[in-house]
Amino acid sequence: MMNIPNCVPCISGNEIKYLKESIDTGWISSVGPFVDRLEKEFASYHDMRTATAVSSGTAAIHLGLKALNVKCGDIVICPTMTFIASVNPIRYLGAEPVFLGIDTKTLNIDIETLDEFFKSETENKGSHVIYKRNGQPIKAMIVVHLYGNPADMDPIIEVSKKYNVPVLEDATESLGAKYKNKRVGTIGDIGCFSFNGNKIITTGGGGMIISRHKEKTEFCKHLSTQAKVDSFEYIHDQLGHNYRLSNLCAAVGVAQFECLDTFVNKKREAANYYQSLFESTQSIQILSPSHNCYGTYWMILARMNHPDCDYNIINIDNIKHLRKLAKTGLGIRPVWYPIHKLPLYKGNQYFGKDNLNQIYQSTFCLPSSVGITHKEIETTVSQIIKLQKNIYDEID
Repeated sequence: MMNIPNCVPCISGNEIKYLKESIDTGWISSVGPFVDRLEKEFASYHDMRTATAVSSGTAAIHLGLKALNVKCGDIVICPTMTFIASVNPIRYLGAEPVFLGIDTKTLNIDIETLDEFFKSETENKGSHVIYKRNGQPIKAMIVVHLYGNPADMDPIIEVSKKYNVPVLEDATESLGAKYKNKRVGTIGDIGCFSFNGNKIITTGGGGMIISRHKEKTEFCKHLSTQAKVDSFEYIHDQLGHNYRLSNLCAAVGVAQFECLDTFVNKKREAANYYQSLFESTQSIQILSPSHNCYGTYWMILARMNHPDCDYNIINIDNIKHLRKLAKTGLGIRPVWYPIHKLPLYKGNQYFGKDNLNQIYQSTFCLPSSVGITHKEIETTVSQIIKLQKNIYDEID
């Protein structure tokens, strides 16, 4: 039985030291010096004035959408291939998603589809663009930088400005990544990040919100503390949330943040080593960012392409083979399942190409821990090549 995990945290710095400091000083709850320090360092890293630390990436997206004034009955555009936490906050607000297709090469939102959607499916009505199928206003667009791979932001921002639809960048999987030397999360109206246990850096669980519009991050901070305006009498001015990051979690986050560049470099080195080992095969490749992007490879993605196989036509179940291999202890898993095909969202509209089955069946996540060794990568590659042979035999 193998034991090569999919993606586990690397705890190798000042985590214990900072945790002890938090406990010794009594700052263990949702206020404290490490929360302030993490926010300041995170904001500085992204060349922002402020940042708001919250309890999860999901909370960050929820508050970010609120800051963009998304309300009940509104429409929010988002890609269909993403973690469900990108989408559920839309429903928290009583709004509804419309799902768009993705680019085969990057797995991010497909630019041609985005452009065609706004041209054919929307119309201007007053200060808003509306979705013609139901007449509801489109209030925001969620752009996901998937698996550490930046989306093509220039044309997205062009569409955003043309139709007056603000952009929330879901950078929960892509801390440290860059698009044309701009850090992801800084290009749209609001950027959201996650510090979940398997992310590049972790606080155990947590998230962050940034924006060039200072009032938006301050609004999010206000809501994250139950919208409290008077700490003595506990006066609250609106419906808030208990979303603030704890000082204990922030202590871990500060220690992790000190190692971010090292962690990203190790991820990129692992991706390069995987690619060098797969070069002998003509039909397995590592998915890489576009030439003008700097990817962080939160999850290192592999794709198997059979020259005679169109997964939209041939009934091939690669997931069956991946599941079987994962049970041996190899930390592989499929990419995110298209959300509009989940029972929870089957009633929502999908606009895009018919390429999702091909992408889902041929692309998967490799073991991607910061601390993965060359030997573990070599073992993984050997197992994937065997897996590919089994799939080819089934096709033939």
